[in-house]
Parts: sequence; structure tokens; C-alpha cells
Amino acid sequence: MERILITWIGSHDLAAVEGESPGPVYAAIQDANAAGRPFKAFHFLYNYSEEVVRPYRDWLSEKLPPDSLISYRPVSLSSPSAYQEIYPIAEKALISVDKDFPEFQRTVHLSPGTPAMTAVWILLVKTRFPSVCIESWYEKGSGKQHVNSVELPFDIDARFTNEAIERSDNRLMRLNLEEGEMHNAFEGIVTEGGLGEALRKAKKMAIRDVPVLLLGETGTGKEVFAKAIHQGSTRSNGAFVAVNCGALPRELAESLLFGHRKGAFTGAHRDHSGFFAQADRGTLFLDEIGELSLDLQVKLLRALQEKTYTPVGGAESQRSDFRIIAATHRDLMQRVSEGSFREDLFYRLAVGVIKLPALRSRPEDLDGLVDFLMEQVNDELADQSGYQRKNIHHSVREIIASHSWPGNIRELRSTLLRAAVWTDGPLIEPASFEEAILALPTSSRELLADTITQPIDINVICEEVERHYIPLALKQTGGNKTKAAKLLGLKSQQVLTNKMEKLGIL
Repeated sequence: MERILITWIGSHDLAAVEGESPGPVYAAIQDANAAGRPFKAFHFLYNYSEEVVRPYRDWLSEKLPPDSLISYRPVSLSSPSAYQEIYPIAEKALISVDKDFPEFQRTVHLSPGTPAMTAVWILLVKTRFPSVCIESWYEKGSGKQHVNSVELPFDIDARFTNEAIERSDNRLMRLNLEEGEMHNAFEGIVTEGGLGEALRKAKKMAIRDVPVLLLGETGTGKEVFAKAIHQGSTRSNGAFVAVNCGALPRELAESLLFGHRKGAFTGAHRDHSGFFAQADRGTLFLDEIGELSLDLQVKLLRALQEKTYTPVGGAESQRSDFRIIAATHRDLMQRVSEGSFREDLFYRLAVGVIKLPALRSRPEDLDGLVDFLMEQVNDELADQSGYQRKNIHHSVREIIASHSWPGNIRELRSTLLRAAVWTDGPLIEPASFEEAILALPTSSRELLADTITQPIDINVICEEVERHYIPLALKQTGGNKTKAAKLLGLKSQQVLTNKMEKLGIL
């Protein structure tokens, strides 16, 4: 995405022509060039005579690329703190930039000019013209001009923010997402309404370059959603780097994520870039982020905040322009309360939170999803010797509808694949399909193991017990919830109803 810098020219900038400091404006330009994200266009405002500004304009023109798009706008202020004059001038400048450069990312420099000019920039950015904000300061001891991005951690009256949201969404849609392209990005997600809310949020998050947190049980399609969000975003031409945090070896996790330098540890025979570097200008998908250790969570938080990281064995920070999409089947809020997941990291990730419902709570989607998955299975097996494309007997659909599918879409697809492999003819019959279903153990001997050989989620186990016994109790009592609740040892039918809603038992 091309970028435009919008700024006042201040006294420190004018002094850069003959001084040692580059001034706030040129320092920002140098910083952007060093980060590999140079500005293509510039819109300057100044309250000085042409005679005073001309040397700076000539000096700056020599330092900018010849194809830069530069506009200078002289203004006349009765006072450098005259808010009533500064506001319409800054507003007009942003309107002009929005019209002339609709596809450019706006960056507003807050430092040059007076405090009144800074305050007006902030008001306009937070209400009507969403933009990246930067600031800079001069360090006398070292003679360095530092540049930082600025977060404005507050909101302003909704009468203004609605306009800002609409303006931002329209600009981003125009920039990257024609209606057909958005449809193509999400066409692999099959729903007849069960995923409506999640899909609506995902499309909205696709055009906003902010972190996304996908929540849902294992097998609900979190990676499919993550890929669709990436494909529907302004980063679709960049890499989509998927990482299963639960599968990272603890002793190598930091190196795999952030890279390492040659000789950083035994076996490090050459430099390794790491996933964060690979995701530069693209999307980094961190699946099962709840499995990250606390020490890695600290490093991840820093990378999110500063867009920089330090490789293992390295001395200098590296930059990466990445977007994070995280996913987990864990209850992260519960983990925060237990101290196993950092609260500050959670809120940093939980900007666009999307909850993916379990398959059992989406009965309206089953028929379309089965057809879609069966098409995938047929395509996957098409090159197998003697394979015939399969259809599904109508009774099989009834079996599918009655099964709870604790493994969700992944389990359903795997079952369809097994049934297709075992069926010789063109039609998958009920007997073949039932044989393909792998039932989870439900006996107390199997649930209550003597040892824990791998990590477990006790909440999931408890839910599976409830999913097993609640339907049995309802069947045994003829659907009478009051009697079923008593049979299950629950205090009332309302308690039973609440559990059924939570578990998606219809």
C-alpha cells in the first residue's frame, strides 16, 4: 500500500538546512525508508513566508526521490495557536488528501508545529479521518532524531466516530476489495446461516489491519477463516504463514518464531529467518496460541507492540510488517485468571474477536456442508485406481444430523473420507457410514485414566460426559426436561436447559 505523509513544517525543520539535526519531517522520511516502507506522496502545510520556506523546499527536494508526489500549501494564521483557524485548514488538507489519494495510507506527523496544531490533528484523526500518527523528538546528547508511532488510547463521541468508521471502511473497500474479490476470499466457507455472524465479522475484520482472535472448538474451521481473512485483506499478495504453537518444541520455539543467528546455540550452523520475518508484509497465523509459554508470550507482546523482535543470538532488533491472526480452543479468559496467559497480551490480541460455533449448533448448515465436503473427498480420491465418485444415501444424512460430531468439521470430513474408501459402489449406504464413524470412549474406566500421558482439557472431558448423558436422560423420560433434570441430579429443568444451550444440544 502506498503511503502519504501529512504534516506542518515547523521551525526545527527550517533549521535543518544549516543544522546538524534533520528536523522532525525529514527524520520521519528517513525512518520510513529504513523500515522499507517509504512515503510516495507528501502534503505540507506552513505558516511562513515563501522567502523563509524556499531554502527548505529546495533542500528537501534534493533528498526525495524524483518521482515523489509533493504538494506545499501556504496558509495565513493570525496566531500559531488560533484553533478556530487551524481546524478548518487541517480539515481541508485531509479532505483534499482523501480525495486525491484515496488508495494511500495516511500518516500524520504530530510533532512539527505548535501544540494547537497537534491537538487539531488528533481531533480530526480520532473522529473523521483515521490515520497512522507518528511523533519525533531530538536527543541532544546523541544528536539523534527519534521517530515513533503514536497510539491514541481514547475514544471520542460516537457522532463523529460513525463517520470515521464509514469513511475508513469505504476507503479500504475501494482500495482492495471489489465485491467479487471479497466473495472469492470467503467462498470456501459453507453456511446457510449458522456461520452468519462469524462470517459478517470476518469480512469486516478482513479490511481492517488489526489483530484477530478466532475462538472455537477443535475442527471448527479456524484456519479456513484465517486464510479467508488474509485473502480478503490488503495483505493478500503477501505470505500467509501458519504456525501451530502447540507443536513447537519448547527448546526451539523462540528460534522458530523469531529466528536465530549463526552460532547462537549448538547446531545453529547458519542464520535462520523465523516465522515473523517470513510474514513480513503478510499475515502470521498463530494457531493454538494458548499453548505458548509465558516467556514467549512476553516476547510476542513486544513484537506486537513495536513490530520489532530480536533473533536468538542477535544484538540488533529486526523489523517486520506483519498482521497477527491468533486462534485457540482454550478459554483464554480463564487462563488469564489462572495466570497461565498474560492479560496484556490477551487484550492486545482480542481486537477483532470471532467465535466459531460448533458443528452441532449449526444444523441448518449440515446438508450444504456435507455436499461440499463430499465434493472435496471425490476430488481427492479421483486419481485412485478404480475409484467411482460417490453420492450419499438420504438415510446417511439423517445419521449425520443425529451425531454430535465432537471433532466438528474435521471429524465429519474424515468420516466421509473413510466411508468413501470403504464403499465400492457409487452410493454410500447407512451401514458403511456407521462403520466409518469412530466413537469416542465413554466408559468411566477410559475417561478416568490412571496416568496423564499428554496434556488434557478437563473442561472438554466434562462437556463430553454431559453430551453423552443429557440426550440419554431426555430419551429415557420422553423429552420431559423436569424428569430428565431429576434423573441427572440437577436442581431444576432450567439448569438442564442452560446446559443444553451451552452445549448446543437441541
